[in-house]
Amino acid sequence: MKEIVVVTPFSSMSEVTRRVIAEYGYANVDLLEAEPGNILERTRQAIDGGAKAIISRGGFYELIKTEFDIPTVEVKVTAFDLIDTFKKVKQTVGNELIGVVGYRNVIYGAQTIAEVMGLATVCFEMTKQSDIVADVERLIEQGIRVFVGDNNVNTAIAKPPCQAFLVQSGSQAMHIAIQQANDILYAQRLQKEKAQQFATIIDFVHDGIIAIDNHGCITVFNSASEKITGFGKNEALGKRITEIIPETRLLNILETERSEIGDIQQLDNQTVVATSRTPVVVDGEVRGAVATYQDITDVQRLEERIRIKLSEKGFVAQYDFSDIIHQSTVVAECIRTAKKFARYDTSVLIFGPSGVGKELFAQGIHNASQRKNSPFVAINCAALPETLIESELFGYVEGSFTGAGRKGKAGLFEMAHGGTIFLDEISELPLLLQGRLLRVLQEKQVMRIGDNKLIPVDVRVVCATNRDLTGLVSRNQFRADLYFRIAILSLYIPPLNARSDDVELLAAHFVNEFGKRYRKGTMTLAADAIDYLRRCVYKGNVRELQGMIERAVVICEGRIIGIDDLTAMPCAESASDDSPPVFSDALTLKDMEDEYIDHVYAKTNGSLKETSAILGIGRTTLWRRIKENRSSQAEKLRRR
Repeated sequence: MKEIVVVTPFSSMSEVTRRVIAEYGYANVDLLEAEPGNILERTRQAIDGGAKAIISRGGFYELIKTEFDIPTVEVKVTAFDLIDTFKKVKQTVGNELIGVVGYRNVIYGAQTIAEVMGLATVCFEMTKQSDIVADVERLIEQGIRVFVGDNNVNTAIAKPPCQAFLVQSGSQAMHIAIQQANDILYAQRLQKEKAQQFATIIDFVHDGIIAIDNHGCITVFNSASEKITGFGKNEALGKRITEIIPETRLLNILETERSEIGDIQQLDNQTVVATSRTPVVVDGEVRGAVATYQDITDVQRLEERIRIKLSEKGFVAQYDFSDIIHQSTVVAECIRTAKKFARYDTSVLIFGPSGVGKELFAQGIHNASQRKNSPFVAINCAALPETLIESELFGYVEGSFTGAGRKGKAGLFEMAHGGTIFLDEISELPLLLQGRLLRVLQEKQVMRIGDNKLIPVDVRVVCATNRDLTGLVSRNQFRADLYFRIAILSLYIPPLNARSDDVELLAAHFVNEFGKRYRKGTMTLAADAIDYLRRCVYKGNVRELQGMIERAVVICEGRIIGIDDLTAMPCAESASDDSPPVFSDALTLKDMEDEYIDHVYAKTNGSLKETSAILGIGRTTLWRRIKENRSSQAEKLRRR
């Protein structure tokens, strides 16, 4: 049996059907002739044989549509069909009173057409509950002998001289019905394909997906949900959501009509999931809710794999703010400021003398930001030759220059997409590349060397320098527009000499670190060694202190590091607690004042009150001088 079957109640309709099938070449249409007594049985056989749509008319159409859950198309009775029937009646019996009997879809408009044609009619509209024989009998008792209708009327008239005229459906009506059936089947195929595609996507995604209707019953339950909850799809569909997940909040979504994103939920004693929920809104009305969720252990494994891959490339920030060893108030304030900066994607400039830990702060900012699970790419602008910096930053395409790789190479900005790029010693970037870097920061697009295509990048830029960029700008050695672009947020890291409170804590940390690295066991610093370290002047800052401790751990023969172990290679300068700093003859008076202020400020452990009392100046003036000293510290160290 073909996919479309036309069920005809009488031979004339069969002839019309055959003619239309032949004329329009409908290869997917079959004809089935039936009678009132076997219509349902024959239609069922056709459906069992593969029919996907049924076409019929009149009472047959009403019966089939009611009995079977299959697309059923009605062959409409047009006004022209009624006119043709009334013309035959008029030619045969003249103007005798006509009884028009049939379902509404057959006799609609018949009375109006009859009046126009000068015919008198009595119309009787049948329903599913009508007794056609009794209805026709009542009309006969009223004196009606001529009837117009479908095959039901013809069958009901059992005695002469009554006469029945069938309302025939023409070729056009049949052609339209077959087209409608084809359209329905085409739409069904599309809908089925989309439904299957949707079901495949739902089952393929790694997340568990559950949807409920507005009564709280489950309508979608994908394969990931089966694995996470332990319930089968057939077991869950149609049930109340609380029967599957007793502690669900999906029912709350139906009431609040608000989404809940990133919630942590426990499904049972072991499974913890990250869940997002949202209402399903149709025409402004909540008709259900959907939840997506993942097993936390799967999320953790995925994050671990991502971090391993990034780590293999070296694109991971290993430190956060908790790794910054300190107890001084100045460093604590730096960390508080850096944490504020981490919440925003604005460019950050970290400045301060060499060795204070600027990259440590850059990594802390990255790991405290929303980009923490994305790459952290660091480059030292002073460590690469000028000819290589451009290709490293922006990448290149095949054949762009001599020695370029056959497949080209992505630049560090592309590799840092979604994350942070750290440009250390930004002051050493050549002027020509400064202009190109500025364009990348403004346009958020890069172009590889030798290419003509722009590649969009989403990167946060953190820069660091130990030089006074404002001075370089004034001497035209650094672009002013780039400076203002990268220094929107500025963070000054003070030298170790300005935070002597941190020396002992840092030293103890390094002793523990290098003791483990070199398998020396537990080691400590002697009191005289700690006193010595406090009195040292560290031009190399934390890096210098770290080197001193590493050297001492290697040299020390026992478990206690003494002053002799530290002085095997003395620090840059040392002084007694009571001796003033040594000044060079080349210093200006202001330089000498600045260094003496730093000296006293460090001796009082950063106390503004004590320092202002010793120097005999007000706290406001002192704080202003300290801020000025900090802003020029890097340049001062360079001049030494």
